[in-house]
Amino acid sequence: MNSPASVGRNNPCPCGSGKKYKKCCMERDAAAKASQPSIDWQKAAARPAAAEHAGMGGHPYAMVKMVTNPSPDLLSQLSERAIAALKDKWSITKVARLETSEIVSRLEKLGIDGHQAAFVVLTDGRTSAWSIGKTWMERLSLPGDGDVDFVCLAACELWKRYCPERPSMEMLDDWLTEGYDLCDARKNVETVEIWLRVWEHVRPRIEPHMTTFEAADAVFQISQFFGNWIQDFTMEIHNAAIDDKKYAEIGIQVIHEVLDQFVDESLNTVLNFRCELGTLLFSAGRCEEGDAALQAVIREHPDQACGYAELSSALGCSAYGMPDYPRAIAILEQALAYPVVDADDWDLGVRLDDLRENLRAPTPE
Repeated sequence: MNSPASVGRNNPCPCGSGKKYKKCCMERDAAAKASQPSIDWQKAAARPAAAEHAGMGGHPYAMVKMVTNPSPDLLSQLSERAIAALKDKWSITKVARLETSEIVSRLEKLGIDGHQAAFVVLTDGRTSAWSIGKTWMERLSLPGDGDVDFVCLAACELWKRYCPERPSMEMLDDWLTEGYDLCDARKNVETVEIWLRVWEHVRPRIEPHMTTFEAADAVFQISQFFGNWIQDFTMEIHNAAIDDKKYAEIGIQVIHEVLDQFVDESLNTVLNFRCELGTLLFSAGRCEEGDAALQAVIREHPDQACGYAELSSALGCSAYGMPDYPRAIAILEQALAYPVVDADDWDLGVRLDDLRENLRAPTPE
Protein backbone atom coordinates (compact mmCIF):
# COMPACT_ATOMS: atom_id res chain seq x y z
CA MET A 1 0.00 0.00 0.00
CA ASN A 2 1.25 3.47 -0.83
CA SER A 3 2.11 5.83 1.98
CA PRO A 4 -0.03 9.01 2.18
CA ALA A 5 2.97 11.09 1.17
CA SER A 6 3.25 9.23 -2.13
CA VAL A 7 -0.43 9.29 -3.08
CA GLY A 8 -1.59 11.96 -5.52
CA ARG A 9 -4.78 13.91 -4.80
CA ASN A 10 -6.56 12.30 -7.76
CA ASN A 11 -5.21 8.78 -7.29
CA PRO A 12 -7.35 6.00 -5.79
CA CYS A 13 -7.31 6.19 -1.99
CA PRO A 14 -4.95 3.59 -0.50
CA CYS A 15 -7.63 2.61 2.04
CA GLY A 16 -9.38 0.67 -0.72
CA SER A 17 -12.63 2.65 -0.73
CA GLY A 18 -12.50 3.17 -4.49
CA LYS A 19 -12.75 6.94 -4.05
CA LYS A 20 -10.12 9.47 -5.07
CA TYR A 21 -7.65 10.24 -2.29
CA LYS A 22 -8.79 13.90 -2.06
CA LYS A 23 -12.39 12.73 -1.52
CA CYS A 24 -11.52 10.14 1.09
CA CYS A 25 -8.57 10.05 3.52
CA MET A 26 -6.50 13.07 2.46
CA GLU A 27 -7.90 15.40 5.17
CA ARG A 28 -7.43 12.81 7.89
CA ASP A 29 -3.83 12.07 6.82
CA ALA A 30 -3.02 15.79 6.62
CA ALA A 31 -4.38 16.36 10.10
CA ALA A 32 -2.44 13.42 11.51
CA LYS A 33 0.73 14.76 9.92
CA ALA A 34 0.03 18.26 11.25
CA SER A 35 -0.17 16.93 14.81
CA GLN A 36 3.40 15.64 14.47
CA PRO A 37 6.65 17.70 14.38
CA SER A 38 6.46 19.88 11.31
CA ILE A 39 9.76 19.24 9.52
CA ASP A 40 12.80 17.03 9.70
CA TRP A 41 15.25 19.92 9.54
CA GLN A 42 18.33 17.85 8.70
CA LYS A 43 16.59 16.47 5.62
CA ALA A 44 15.13 19.87 4.76
CA ALA A 45 18.55 21.48 4.88
CA ALA A 46 19.87 18.85 2.48
CA ARG A 47 17.23 19.52 -0.16
CA PRO A 48 18.18 21.94 -2.95
CA ALA A 49 16.26 25.21 -3.09
CA ALA A 50 14.66 25.00 -6.53
CA ALA A 51 11.61 26.81 -7.87
CA GLU A 52 9.42 28.88 -5.60
CA HIS A 53 6.84 26.13 -5.14
CA ALA A 54 9.06 23.13 -5.81
CA GLY A 55 7.96 20.02 -3.98
CA MET A 56 5.01 21.70 -2.28
CA GLY A 57 2.27 19.68 -3.97
CA GLY A 58 -0.87 21.06 -2.35
CA HIS A 59 0.11 24.48 -1.02
CA PRO A 60 1.05 24.27 2.69
CA TYR A 61 -1.01 27.38 3.46
CA ALA A 62 -4.12 25.59 2.22
CA MET A 63 -3.19 22.55 4.30
CA VAL A 64 -2.84 24.75 7.40
CA LYS A 65 -6.37 26.04 6.80
CA MET A 66 -7.69 22.55 6.49
CA VAL A 67 -6.14 21.18 9.66
CA THR A 68 -6.63 24.22 11.91
CA ASN A 69 -10.28 24.60 10.85
CA PRO A 70 -11.20 20.94 10.41
CA SER A 71 -14.54 19.94 8.97
CA PRO A 72 -16.97 17.99 11.18
CA ASP A 73 -16.23 14.90 9.11
CA LEU A 74 -12.51 15.27 9.72
CA LEU A 75 -13.01 15.88 13.45
CA SER A 76 -15.02 12.70 13.74
CA GLN A 77 -12.02 10.72 12.49
CA LEU A 78 -9.43 12.22 14.85
CA SER A 79 -8.45 11.16 18.33
CA GLU A 80 -8.76 13.58 21.26
CA ARG A 81 -4.97 13.78 21.37
CA ALA A 82 -4.80 14.78 17.71
CA ILE A 83 -7.52 17.40 18.16
CA ALA A 84 -5.71 18.85 21.19
CA ALA A 85 -2.47 18.98 19.18
CA LEU A 86 -4.20 20.95 16.43
CA LYS A 87 -5.55 23.49 18.93
CA ASP A 88 -2.05 24.11 20.29
CA LYS A 89 -0.52 24.82 16.89
CA TRP A 90 -0.03 28.25 15.41
CA SER A 91 -2.85 29.11 13.00
CA ILE A 92 -3.50 31.83 10.44
CA THR A 93 -5.96 33.48 12.81
CA LYS A 94 -3.59 33.40 15.80
CA VAL A 95 -0.83 35.11 13.83
CA ALA A 96 -3.25 37.66 12.35
CA ARG A 97 -4.21 38.76 15.88
CA LEU A 98 -0.64 39.80 16.67
CA GLU A 99 0.54 43.38 16.26
CA THR A 100 3.18 43.82 13.56
CA SER A 101 5.72 44.78 16.22
CA GLU A 102 5.12 41.51 18.05
CA ILE A 103 5.51 39.45 14.88
CA VAL A 104 8.76 41.25 14.11
CA SER A 105 9.98 40.79 17.67
CA ARG A 106 9.29 37.05 17.63
CA LEU A 107 11.13 36.74 14.32
CA GLU A 108 14.08 38.73 15.63
CA LYS A 109 14.46 36.25 18.50
CA LEU A 110 14.98 33.61 15.83
CA GLY A 111 17.52 35.73 14.00
CA ILE A 112 15.12 36.82 11.26
CA ASP A 113 14.71 40.42 10.08
CA GLY A 114 10.97 40.92 9.66
CA HIS A 115 11.02 44.69 9.19
CA GLN A 116 9.27 46.05 6.10
CA ALA A 117 12.34 47.13 4.14
CA ALA A 118 14.04 43.75 4.46
CA PHE A 119 10.82 41.87 3.78
CA VAL A 120 9.94 43.78 0.62
CA VAL A 121 13.35 42.91 -0.85
CA LEU A 122 12.52 39.22 -0.40
CA THR A 123 9.22 39.58 -2.28
CA ASP A 124 11.02 40.51 -5.48
CA GLY A 125 10.32 37.87 -8.12
CA ARG A 126 8.03 35.89 -5.82
CA THR A 127 4.30 35.34 -5.62
CA SER A 128 4.23 33.16 -2.49
CA ALA A 129 4.81 34.49 1.02
CA TRP A 130 5.22 30.91 2.21
CA SER A 131 8.34 30.61 0.08
CA ILE A 132 9.86 33.52 2.07
CA GLY A 133 9.15 31.57 5.23
CA LYS A 134 10.90 28.56 3.71
CA THR A 135 13.92 30.73 2.93
CA TRP A 136 14.00 31.97 6.50
CA MET A 137 13.72 28.47 7.91
CA GLU A 138 16.60 27.21 5.80
CA ARG A 139 18.83 29.66 7.69
CA LEU A 140 17.76 28.50 11.13
CA SER A 141 19.50 25.82 13.17
CA LEU A 142 16.96 23.24 14.35
CA PRO A 143 14.25 25.55 15.70
CA GLY A 144 11.47 24.24 17.90
CA ASP A 145 8.34 22.91 16.25
CA GLY A 146 6.34 25.94 17.36
CA ASP A 147 8.88 28.20 15.67
CA VAL A 148 8.54 26.23 12.45
CA ASP A 149 4.77 26.71 12.47
CA PHE A 150 5.10 30.40 13.25
CA VAL A 151 7.72 31.45 10.72
CA CYS A 152 5.87 30.71 7.48
CA LEU A 153 2.57 32.01 8.78
CA ALA A 154 4.34 35.19 9.90
CA ALA A 155 5.67 35.66 6.36
CA CYS A 156 2.14 35.28 4.99
CA GLU A 157 0.75 37.83 7.44
CA LEU A 158 3.54 40.35 6.87
CA TRP A 159 2.99 40.19 3.10
CA LYS A 160 -0.66 41.14 3.68
CA ARG A 161 0.42 44.14 5.75
CA TYR A 162 3.48 45.28 3.81
CA CYS A 163 2.42 44.62 0.20
CA PRO A 164 -1.41 44.64 0.03
CA GLU A 165 -1.36 46.12 -3.46
CA ARG A 166 0.53 43.06 -4.77
CA PRO A 167 -1.32 40.09 -3.26
CA SER A 168 0.52 36.88 -2.55
CA MET A 169 -0.88 33.51 -3.53
CA GLU A 170 -1.85 33.06 0.10
CA MET A 171 -3.93 36.24 -0.05
CA LEU A 172 -5.55 35.00 -3.23
CA ASP A 173 -6.31 31.76 -1.43
CA ASP A 174 -8.10 33.71 1.29
CA TRP A 175 -10.21 35.43 -1.36
CA LEU A 176 -10.84 32.12 -3.07
CA THR A 177 -12.13 30.42 0.07
CA GLU A 178 -14.14 33.49 1.04
CA GLY A 179 -15.78 33.27 -2.37
CA TYR A 180 -16.73 29.65 -1.80
CA ASP A 181 -18.29 30.59 1.54
CA LEU A 182 -20.32 33.28 -0.23
CA CYS A 183 -21.24 30.79 -2.94
CA ASP A 184 -22.54 28.36 -0.32
CA ALA A 185 -24.64 31.22 1.06
CA ARG A 186 -26.05 31.77 -2.47
CA LYS A 187 -24.59 35.27 -2.65
CA ASN A 188 -23.76 35.13 -6.35
CA VAL A 189 -22.86 38.78 -6.90
CA GLU A 190 -20.57 38.91 -3.86
CA THR A 191 -18.92 35.68 -5.00
CA VAL A 192 -18.26 37.07 -8.46
CA GLU A 193 -16.87 40.34 -7.13
CA ILE A 194 -14.29 38.68 -4.91
CA TRP A 195 -13.35 36.07 -7.51
CA LEU A 196 -12.86 38.80 -10.09
CA ARG A 197 -10.08 40.07 -7.83
CA VAL A 198 -8.54 36.60 -7.88
CA TRP A 199 -8.76 36.40 -11.69
CA GLU A 200 -7.33 39.90 -12.19
CA HIS A 201 -4.20 38.92 -10.30
CA VAL A 202 -3.87 35.32 -11.50
CA ARG A 203 -4.43 36.07 -15.20
CA PRO A 204 -1.15 38.01 -15.71
CA ARG A 205 0.79 35.17 -14.02
CA ILE A 206 -0.41 32.56 -16.52
CA GLU A 207 2.38 32.23 -19.07
CA PRO A 208 1.76 31.75 -22.82
CA HIS A 209 2.88 28.10 -22.75
CA MET A 210 0.30 27.24 -20.07
CA THR A 211 -2.40 26.14 -22.51
CA THR A 212 -4.20 23.67 -20.23
CA PHE A 213 -5.82 24.09 -16.84
CA GLU A 214 -3.36 21.60 -15.38
CA ALA A 215 -0.44 23.72 -16.56
CA ALA A 216 -1.97 26.77 -14.88
CA ASP A 217 -1.88 24.96 -11.53
CA ALA A 218 1.81 25.93 -11.42
CA VAL A 219 0.74 29.52 -10.65
CA PHE A 220 -2.43 28.56 -8.77
CA GLN A 221 -1.11 26.35 -5.99
CA ILE A 222 -3.78 27.06 -3.42
CA SER A 223 -6.81 25.25 -2.03
CA GLN A 224 -8.44 24.44 -5.35
CA PHE A 225 -7.31 23.22 -8.73
CA PHE A 226 -7.40 25.99 -11.31
CA GLY A 227 -9.67 24.04 -13.67
CA ASN A 228 -12.24 23.40 -10.96
CA TRP A 229 -12.22 27.00 -9.81
CA ILE A 230 -12.44 28.69 -13.22
CA GLN A 231 -15.49 26.60 -14.07
CA ASP A 232 -17.09 27.43 -10.72
CA PHE A 233 -16.27 31.09 -11.35
CA THR A 234 -17.98 31.25 -14.74
CA MET A 235 -20.99 29.40 -13.33
CA GLU A 236 -21.35 32.04 -10.61
CA ILE A 237 -21.00 34.78 -13.23
CA HIS A 238 -23.85 33.16 -15.15
CA ASN A 239 -26.00 33.13 -11.99
CA ALA A 240 -25.20 36.77 -11.23
CA ALA A 241 -26.01 37.74 -14.82
CA ILE A 242 -29.60 36.53 -14.46
CA ASP A 243 -30.44 39.73 -12.58
CA ASP A 244 -27.75 42.11 -13.83
CA LYS A 245 -26.54 42.30 -17.44
CA LYS A 246 -23.31 43.87 -16.21
CA TYR A 247 -22.14 40.45 -15.09
CA ALA A 248 -23.01 38.93 -18.44
CA GLU A 249 -20.58 41.35 -20.08
CA ILE A 250 -17.95 40.53 -17.45
CA GLY A 251 -18.47 36.83 -18.10
CA ILE A 252 -18.13 37.29 -21.85
CA GLN A 253 -14.75 38.94 -21.33
CA VAL A 254 -13.55 36.27 -18.88
CA ILE A 255 -14.58 33.39 -21.15
CA HIS A 256 -12.89 34.99 -24.16
CA GLU A 257 -9.69 35.18 -22.08
CA VAL A 258 -10.06 31.56 -21.01
CA LEU A 259 -10.66 30.29 -24.54
CA ASP A 260 -7.78 32.35 -25.96
CA GLN A 261 -5.36 31.01 -23.33
CA PHE A 262 -6.30 27.37 -22.86
CA VAL A 263 -6.33 26.21 -26.45
CA ASP A 264 -5.18 22.68 -25.60
CA GLU A 265 -7.90 21.91 -23.09
CA SER A 266 -10.14 18.90 -23.73
CA LEU A 267 -12.84 19.19 -26.37
CA ASN A 268 -15.56 18.75 -23.77
CA THR A 269 -14.19 21.61 -21.66
CA VAL A 270 -13.76 23.95 -24.62
CA LEU A 271 -17.27 23.26 -25.86
CA ASN A 272 -18.74 23.87 -22.42
CA PHE A 273 -17.03 27.27 -22.29
CA ARG A 274 -18.15 28.12 -25.82
CA CYS A 275 -21.72 27.25 -24.90
CA GLU A 276 -21.46 29.30 -21.71
CA LEU A 277 -20.28 32.19 -23.88
CA GLY A 278 -23.35 31.80 -26.07
CA THR A 279 -25.74 31.83 -23.11
CA LEU A 280 -24.03 34.88 -21.62
CA LEU A 281 -24.38 36.71 -24.93
CA PHE A 282 -28.11 36.02 -24.75
CA SER A 283 -28.15 37.23 -21.11
CA ALA A 284 -26.41 40.43 -22.17
CA GLY A 285 -29.14 41.09 -24.74
CA ARG A 286 -26.79 40.29 -27.62
CA CYS A 287 -29.14 37.61 -28.93
CA GLU A 288 -27.96 37.44 -32.54
CA GLU A 289 -24.37 36.95 -31.37
CA GLY A 290 -25.41 34.30 -28.86
CA ASP A 291 -27.48 32.52 -31.48
CA ALA A 292 -24.57 32.56 -33.91
CA ALA A 293 -22.10 31.35 -31.27
CA LEU A 294 -24.23 28.33 -30.39
CA GLN A 295 -25.02 27.57 -34.03
CA ALA A 296 -21.26 27.53 -34.65
CA VAL A 297 -20.83 24.90 -31.94
CA ILE A 298 -23.57 22.79 -33.54
CA ARG A 299 -22.12 23.21 -37.01
CA GLU A 300 -18.55 22.37 -35.99
CA HIS A 301 -19.47 19.54 -33.60
CA PRO A 302 -22.82 18.12 -34.72
CA ASP A 303 -22.30 14.94 -32.67
CA GLN A 304 -22.14 16.86 -29.35
CA ALA A 305 -25.35 17.74 -27.52
CA CYS A 306 -24.25 20.88 -25.70
CA GLY A 307 -24.82 23.38 -28.51
CA TYR A 308 -28.29 22.07 -29.30
CA ALA A 309 -29.26 21.97 -25.61
CA GLU A 310 -28.14 25.50 -24.80
CA LEU A 311 -29.61 27.07 -27.93
CA SER A 312 -32.98 25.35 -27.47
CA SER A 313 -32.96 26.43 -23.81
CA ALA A 314 -32.33 30.06 -24.74
CA LEU A 315 -35.06 30.01 -27.38
CA GLY A 316 -37.50 28.39 -24.99
CA CYS A 317 -36.86 31.04 -22.32
CA SER A 318 -37.87 34.22 -24.16
CA ALA A 319 -34.38 35.02 -25.46
CA TYR A 320 -35.87 37.18 -28.21
CA GLY A 321 -38.62 38.61 -26.05
CA MET A 322 -40.95 35.64 -26.22
CA PRO A 323 -40.47 31.85 -26.35
CA ASP A 324 -39.86 30.32 -29.77
CA TYR A 325 -41.00 26.80 -28.97
CA PRO A 326 -41.22 25.55 -32.58
CA ARG A 327 -37.60 26.44 -33.31
CA ALA A 328 -36.38 25.15 -29.94
CA ILE A 329 -38.17 21.85 -30.60
CA ALA A 330 -36.75 21.61 -34.12
CA ILE A 331 -33.20 22.05 -32.78
CA LEU A 332 -33.58 19.18 -30.31
CA GLU A 333 -35.19 17.00 -32.95
CA GLN A 334 -32.19 17.73 -35.17
CA ALA A 335 -29.86 16.63 -32.38
CA LEU A 336 -31.70 13.38 -31.72
CA ALA A 337 -31.95 12.60 -35.44
CA TYR A 338 -28.23 13.11 -36.05
CA PRO A 339 -27.85 11.40 -33.47
CA VAL A 340 -25.59 13.07 -30.93
CA VAL A 341 -23.42 10.83 -28.75
CA ASP A 342 -24.38 12.30 -25.37
CA ALA A 343 -28.12 12.91 -25.60
CA ASP A 344 -28.79 11.24 -22.24
CA ASP A 345 -26.11 13.31 -20.49
CA TRP A 346 -27.94 16.46 -21.53
CA ASP A 347 -31.46 15.04 -21.06
CA LEU A 348 -32.40 15.96 -24.60
CA GLY A 349 -35.47 13.72 -24.55
CA VAL A 350 -36.75 15.31 -21.34
CA ARG A 351 -36.07 18.80 -22.68
CA LEU A 352 -37.95 17.97 -25.86
CA ASP A 353 -40.97 16.64 -23.97
CA ASP A 354 -41.08 19.79 -21.82
CA LEU A 355 -40.94 22.07 -24.86
CA ARG A 356 -43.71 20.15 -26.62
CA GLU A 357 -45.84 20.38 -23.49
CA ASN A 358 -45.21 24.12 -23.28
CA LEU A 359 -46.17 24.48 -26.95
CA ARG A 360 -49.47 22.68 -26.37
CA ALA A 361 -50.28 24.65 -23.23
CA PRO A 362 -52.90 27.41 -23.70
CA THR A 363 -51.53 30.93 -23.88
CA PRO A 364 -52.31 32.96 -20.72
CA GLU A 365 -54.81 35.72 -21.34
